[in-house]
Amino acid sequence: MSTPHGCTDDSDVIATFKEALKQRVGHERFQIWFSGVRFVLEVADPVAGSVEPSRSIVAVAAGQFAADRLSNHYLAAMRGAAASACGASTTVRVHVEDRPKHQAELPFAEGDASDASGIGEPSETSRPGSSVRQERRTAGNAGGSSVMRKPRGAQSLQAILRDGTDSRKSPRPKRTTTAPRAAVSAAGDLAGGMASPGTQGEAKPSTDKTANHGSNMRSECSWENFVGGQCNELARTACKMAIESPGLASPLVLWGPPGSGKTHLLSAVAGKLRGLHRMRRVVYLSAEEFTNDFIKALNGNCLPAFRSRFRDADALLIDDIQFFVEKKATIRELHHTIEMLADVGKPLVFAGTKSPNEINGLGGELSGRLASGLVCQVESLDAQTRVQLLSRYAEERCLIPWPDATLQEIASVAGGDGRLLSGIVNLVALLQRMHGQMPSMDQIRQHGAHLLRSSGVPITLNAIERAVEKVFQLDSKSLQSGSQTKSITEPRMLAMYLAREMTSSAYSEIGGHFGGRSHSTAILANQRVRQWLDAGRSVGRGQAALSTDEAIRRIESMLKTG
Repeated sequence: MSTPHGCTDDSDVIATFKEALKQRVGHERFQIWFSGVRFVLEVADPVAGSVEPSRSIVAVAAGQFAADRLSNHYLAAMRGAAASACGASTTVRVHVEDRPKHQAELPFAEGDASDASGIGEPSETSRPGSSVRQERRTAGNAGGSSVMRKPRGAQSLQAILRDGTDSRKSPRPKRTTTAPRAAVSAAGDLAGGMASPGTQGEAKPSTDKTANHGSNMRSECSWENFVGGQCNELARTACKMAIESPGLASPLVLWGPPGSGKTHLLSAVAGKLRGLHRMRRVVYLSAEEFTNDFIKALNGNCLPAFRSRFRDADALLIDDIQFFVEKKATIRELHHTIEMLADVGKPLVFAGTKSPNEINGLGGELSGRLASGLVCQVESLDAQTRVQLLSRYAEERCLIPWPDATLQEIASVAGGDGRLLSGIVNLVALLQRMHGQMPSMDQIRQHGAHLLRSSGVPITLNAIERAVEKVFQLDSKSLQSGSQTKSITEPRMLAMYLAREMTSSAYSEIGGHFGGRSHSTAILANQRVRQWLDAGRSVGRGQAALSTDEAIRRIESMLKTG
């Protein structure tokens, strides 16, 4: 007859086993697949002819999905870890935690939902050696003071209802003639939901705090206040097509440098889909939020609820898709989600800093699926668009109107990043409060030189090449030569790094400019320069040698001043 020994009695053995298992499968996989698994050491009476009792480590999984995953993929690793911790004769087996029968009677009232246990969490009543705790709980139930504790990392029923992934929803509030959007799922609102521009003037403000928070976060990102120009005309036309005919040319991918308006366009499309087409479950979130939700679902054994939330959506919009790089499990889950939504004609819109084919580590299947729809580039803001955006920001945030000459001059010297323009307007608004009048351009330059650059030398690959050659005292076109001396190769790598950081050029374009080299050479140069910055290395040879930081500062200053 076996005597179970839990982690409390044999904590050293279990701790050694966990550490050995973590080394075998890796820290990240251990956190994902074993954080919800409980290990129990069982010691049986010795068999005839044997002195040592037989030992067995039991992996108690919270559900059948987790148990199957452990048996199919990690049983060999657990056996090896058990042999290291307890000896070669130690066996390993997987056990599914039995769920209590009364779990189906969990309360659904709002006040009780916060105390409810998460789905798929193990129950104490089925743990070996828990008879004493069960007796205490039975006594507590008899006294009418039963308390159901929520396990750490579990998803409450209130969260399930809020995400719209459970059919047992709370009663809807009374509908009004002006609020057909009141039933929009909180999943879409929390993921970046926005009040519909088409009904903004008619609908009454929602009293729900969560909905108000999401609306405030995206209040400026509507279709009507998006500043259009030649730089984003292609992307605007594609988004308009997606709004008028959802599912056409899906998935739609917008790519371009930061601050070019991609996030604004995604939020505007989400609002129009809710307002014009009355889509109740428009899910709009960032790639990081999708990844975090996926990991939480794995840890909490709530993968079906996670898939229901995304695969039953009316539309899916994800920003910053470059965040998915090298996240293989998340990429596989996203690819299946996209395939399922695309098969039924649901609109899919994505945004990132690069086109799908240029994002290394995204996977051939996912990048190919994204490229199969419509891929549109959003360029940096041109001069005319910068004037319009500055004028709008100034009207909203500044107490004193801006002279047209100031608008034109700042637009001509500012970069094409819309967020930098927002920072410039905030700075001018502060200077207005300090001086009580509109500051002069000299005052703006004095306090905001880091936000402005000269328009005399546009930052192009040729401009960067000339600046690097001048700083390191090199001959013209030497960076495009085939020379492999360090006095040439190191400045060339620095030029490739700056070209990637300061322009929207792809790696293939950068490598081709500097002597017809491949995109992998440009990628390697970018990695090398980052290592130099971390190590404080110098670049160049002889009198032209400079620290990497100092060389970058000199080159940037030369590009700004011309």
